[in-house]
Amino acid sequence: MSQANPSFHVESSALRADPHVVQLALDGRLDAEALPELLSRLEEARAAGCSRFVILLENVSFIGSAGIGIFLSLVEEMKNESGGVVFVRVPPSILRIFEVLNVIEFLQIRSDPDEALRNLLSPEKIPSA
Repeated sequence: MSQANPSFHVESSALRADPHVVQLALDGRLDAEALPELLSRLEEARAAGCSRFVILLENVSFIGSAGIGIFLSLVEEMKNESGGVVFVRVPPSILRIFEVLNVIEFLQIRSDPDEALRNLLSPEKIPSA
């Protein structure tokens, strides 16, 4: 049985604006030891029908390549399902990593959670019935 990583935590909260949107606030080092917790939270949200994610990164001090890979996979998966992922309050050090790895063009980044939510709920992002 794996132990929780004390240097990483994910807090999830549903957003009242839409039951298919979840906000994940990440805190700590997103390294290989943190991946099980992040994956578990993403799987829980997906199982609950969430297809839009607001991911707060302001308290992330480090992100490894596996974490970036998970983010890119999630972005692609949600794009294919007419969902979306917006990263919010990205620290300059993490933003620099995204730039150096040339992945920033694949990520939606906003400074404010409300702006991220508006982006996710814009008419062109919501599939028609």
